[in-house]
Amino acid sequence: MKIRLLVSAAAATALVAAAVASPAQASQKAIAAPAVPTFVDGLAQAVFSTNPADWYSGEVWVQAPFDSDHDGAPDRIHADFTAPSEVLTQGLKVPVIFEDSPYYAGTADEYSNWGVDHELGSPPATRPRAPFWAAFDTSPVISTVYESTWVPRGFAVVHAESPGTGHSDGCPTSGGTNETLAAKAVIDWLNGRARAYTTKDGSTRAVAGWTTGNVGMIGTSYNGTLPEAVATTGVAGLKAIVPISAISDWYDYYRANGMVRAPHSSSNPSGNNNAFQGEDLDVLADVVYSRLDETGARTICQPVIDDIERNIDRATGNRNKFWQERDYMKDVRNVRAATLLAHGNNDFNVMTKNAAQFYAALKKQHVPHMFYFHQGGHGGAPPDVLVNYWFTRYLYGVQNGVERLPRSWVVREAASCPPRQTTVAGEQSNTATLAVADTTPFRIGFSLTVPQTNADGTVTNTNRLITKIADSTHLVLAAPVATAAGQKVADGATVSLQCSNANPTPYAEWPDPAAGQAGLHLTPGAPARGGLTFAPTKSGTETLTDDSSIAAITSANAPSSGVRLVYQTPPLTKPVRISGTPSASLQLAFSASKANVTAALVSYPPTGNGTILTRGWMDPANRVSDWFDAPVKPGKMYRMDVDLQPKDTVVPAGNRLALMIVSSDRDFTIRPAPGTQLTLDLSHSSIDIPVVGGRKALADALK
Repeated sequence: MKIRLLVSAAAATALVAAAVASPAQASQKAIAAPAVPTFVDGLAQAVFSTNPADWYSGEVWVQAPFDSDHDGAPDRIHADFTAPSEVLTQGLKVPVIFEDSPYYAGTADEYSNWGVDHELGSPPATRPRAPFWAAFDTSPVISTVYESTWVPRGFAVVHAESPGTGHSDGCPTSGGTNETLAAKAVIDWLNGRARAYTTKDGSTRAVAGWTTGNVGMIGTSYNGTLPEAVATTGVAGLKAIVPISAISDWYDYYRANGMVRAPHSSSNPSGNNNAFQGEDLDVLADVVYSRLDETGARTICQPVIDDIERNIDRATGNRNKFWQERDYMKDVRNVRAATLLAHGNNDFNVMTKNAAQFYAALKKQHVPHMFYFHQGGHGGAPPDVLVNYWFTRYLYGVQNGVERLPRSWVVREAASCPPRQTTVAGEQSNTATLAVADTTPFRIGFSLTVPQTNADGTVTNTNRLITKIADSTHLVLAAPVATAAGQKVADGATVSLQCSNANPTPYAEWPDPAAGQAGLHLTPGAPARGGLTFAPTKSGTETLTDDSSIAAITSANAPSSGVRLVYQTPPLTKPVRISGTPSASLQLAFSASKANVTAALVSYPPTGNGTILTRGWMDPANRVSDWFDAPVKPGKMYRMDVDLQPKDTVVPAGNRLALMIVSSDRDFTIRPAPGTQLTLDLSHSSIDIPVVGGRKALADALK
């Protein structure tokens, strides 16, 4: 394959020469020299047509190696593709950006989650099925979400509809094996190992002769989960994945340590704002079931959805073989695809445990890996420059050095943003090349904040993408700055990278290698707030009474309450960075044989309400294992270790860190009638917080 690498001074000179050539010469060269994949500074460039009318597009039905709708024939999976026209006119072969999804044809407008206001172990017998709804027609075009970015850069884009959705055969299974194998079959087709057809029922074969067979999968949420699932098959040709807010174990999506625990639709749980409370595997399958060949009531896959309902076990919440099928971690040893992972610190939909455990496995296996961890909720792709580096390196094989970049990119809070700045060298106007004192703090593809002094003396900040670092004192920007009449960038003005999703902060690895667990012990204070101390205590017991009608955040901010127990540090004298997975070791007794346990890490500012940083949940009957119940005898003390969701955050000076214990968590758990009492043995309970700098750093911040 011909590719063009433009990184040298000679290449730059050639570009200048081309720019000053006569129009006739330029026209002849444009005709004589068709576009080829081109890379500048290790990044794929948009040198192919941006006009969709110029692209080569089509649709196929890939034959899958299963019959999940049980009609006696292998399922066929609907896929579309788009590539630069040069794959036809020049015989060019290109790698593929591939997104697989159950969502393209839409989701049910009306559906029913499971009821959650009932006693533990006694869920409703059933729930209503979603009524028929009209799905979007996804033929011949399934989606156009990635084409405008990647086709001009010399990649093909493929979309495929998961089984039982749109124009695909089969049935949705919410993470079942058939969904993994369906996407794998598309990659096999792209590599000549599987058959595809030009129509759903026809026999005319379709061959993907326009691709190199190198595939990178990308997507968010369910669409990000499927890349991880397919990667665990070890399929040849899948070179890279970019999973965003992805599930690595469906049990950890709908359960937590034996507890039936819902995902949350908001990054700011308030007690009454969770549209996903009561959702489960069967609900999701019901919602995405959109087969377009069923024009009346959809019945083909109802037996499959009924089977999901029978196996999810909302009574005990235990892990079983059904859930294990949907645990990709059991097969993570097969992953070979270079993985650029993205997740939000405050994603209470797909919890951060899903990202952390998958990433930890990749590190252990020495699979190329990188982690983009922002401060938002669900979704949020890495900056385009990182994705471009990733796909350029692993799909085109360009040695751009991405593997030598920092492994971890965390979006820092504005108050904790490290300075990345320099000063402008000389007054400048209407320029896209900015002279500065030092370009060292900056990176290509990041967003530079530039203060522009207006004609009336006021200053207006503007942001420009850095497209090139020309040398040690010049930054090339995507567009000129200070273009208005009388506008300038003043000599000595400070230009900077402000912390945002576009400008994450680099770290060597995640969790931060300097992080260490800082253990804190509990001192009494109920019904107000007790304390946290480094020294072990002999503090007796304190008791709370479950009341699921009260939101956890309400309990956290109540100065006194019998519904929760809170233990807090003194105010921090300096900022503390948490990086990793906090955990609480609790010694608890219960007044009933069934109960919920919720632990939360809270940050209290000097004034105003606190924020729940992260939470963890456990069914006391699963204190030994997710797989089975160990009976709970009322009044007897039991130890349970509750993992909270992984976190990377900087707690400001002046704030207090606190451990809160409640029973039912209104936002997430089953909500039984109030009254169950939990008694905590303070002297045998503690919390471990992963602090950068370890115990010493936290101790110094508490002086």
